[in-house]
Amino acid sequence: MAELLQKQSEVDKLIVKTHYKELDLQQQMENQARPLVEADKALQIELLSLLHGDALAAYRLLKHQQNINPGQALDWYLEKVIWDLKRDRC
Repeated sequence: MAELLQKQSEVDKLIVKTHYKELDLQQQMENQARPLVEADKALQIELLSLLHGDALAAYRLLKHQQNINPGQALDWYLEKVIWDLKRDRC
């Protein structure tokens, strides 16, 4: 009986651990899937202007920055991509 209770306790601990891991993964997914519409419109317009309206290129550049610098604010990604584009054009 004691062995059964010990096994049940181990299972309960694994369930709790799995739940917290799931919550952590959900948070990571939400951070990566934040919509661009929350970002500053002026920055969006400036980025599209620098790319001559190429929204697909803007999306790719922003996703790349999100992958290499996770957890930043949307405006930060826009500013970083804009800064990189301006730097590379000089």
